Amino acid sequence: MKNLKLPDEEYKNVVAHIVDYMEDKHDLQLGQFEAEFFLDELVKKIAPLFYNQGLNKAMDVIHNNVLTLEELLDLEKEV
Repeated sequence: MKNLKLPDEEYKNVVAHIVDYMEDKHDLQLGQFEAEFFLDELVKKIAPLFYNQGLNKAMDVIHNNVLTLEELLDLEKEV
């Protein structure tokens, strides 16, 4: 799996959200560096989980389409 990376603007927004969340909910004041480090570590841990989940869903869709195609081919009449 290729390293997943958020677009710069989304990355900055998530970092800002982490800083705000940690201050509002946990009274922790994180700097931008700490929030970026936290986000990078979190992405390393959970990105593969979401990637695999998406891959499994895609495989299910393909499998179901193959079954539908096989069912259609079974309807074909011999000539």
